[in-house]
Amino acid sequence: MTTLNLKEIFKSFKVFKGSYVLKPVDLKIPADTGNLKEPVNVYIEIKKAKGGYNLHVDMEGEIELICSRCLNTYKKDISQSKDIRLEGIDTKFHGELTREDLDVSFIEDEENFVIEEIIREQIILSIPIKPLCKQDCIGVAEFIFKEEKDNKINPKFAILKNLLNTGGNE
Repeated sequence: MTTLNLKEIFKSFKVFKGSYVLKPVDLKIPADTGNLKEPVNVYIEIKKAKGGYNLHVDMEGEIELICSRCLNTYKKDISQSKDIRLEGIDTKFHGELTREDLDVSFIEDEENFVIEEIIREQIILSIPIKPLCKQDCIGVAEFIFKEEKDNKINPKFAILKNLLNTGGNE
């Protein structure tokens, strides 16, 4: 786990920059979300701002997902560049929500800022609700159609075809 003490860092620096290679075991992506097999490369830049911090994240990696139509596994690129506002959980909100308010993450403790938590959140947010291996994926029906088109019968179902042809009078 990679922990930063933001209070201490910004006593000495105006900007903090760092590069990290985060292992799948450290990111703890939920199994029902996807399977992260390779490390994720992350570059972060943090600046102190009024009431919190401005975080810029560049990350590169892939996650293995299951297509919601054909149930095949495929790799999705999770590389992205993102600007995130970090605020304390005690921040009070006044007024209307703006587009910028959607890119806010809350941190509990400035002395124990865990990079893996923010990266895990961004990976999960980048995964579609219904993952598709390709936009025009037909799904399981595609494989059934191919078998019928090629006149190939799955041996498991060959006996059923024989029953249909004889009317079950064997």
